[in-house]
Amino acid sequence: MIGGIDVSITTQAAGSSFEVAVRAIKQLWRRAVFKNGVTGDRYDSFHEIPFGNLEELFVYRDCASADAWEEEGAIPENLNTMIHMLSDVNMLTLVIDEKDAAMEQILSAVRSGLSDPILHIPVAVAA
Repeated sequence: MIGGIDVSITTQAAGSSFEVAVRAIKQLWRRAVFKNGVTGDRYDSFHEIPFGNLEELFVYRDCASADAWEEEGAIPENLNTMIHMLSDVNMLTLVIDEKDAAMEQILSAVRSGLSDPILHIPVAVAA
């Protein structure tokens, strides 16, 4: 069994946090696939993900990793091939297996995306 490390990132992206994080992860895991943590629905393409309706999302490095997690679960061979994401209004939490160099690069990309100043611009202006 692999333990998990929670990495919480403060965000101003609110409902867009999952999309920003997935875009950042996709820069490094170009063949990533996804699973809705509540419904279990799998999305093989970024464009299939219902970002506005997510509470929790699993991001797998690729199809083989998703299949391995489904079949074998948290075994040492699956180390750092999946990221579990949970979001609330001001926080995105990524659960990872180990903070190795590759995972640190992903975390850095997510932090950078979530700290982009464009996320601090209000979408609607109060009347």
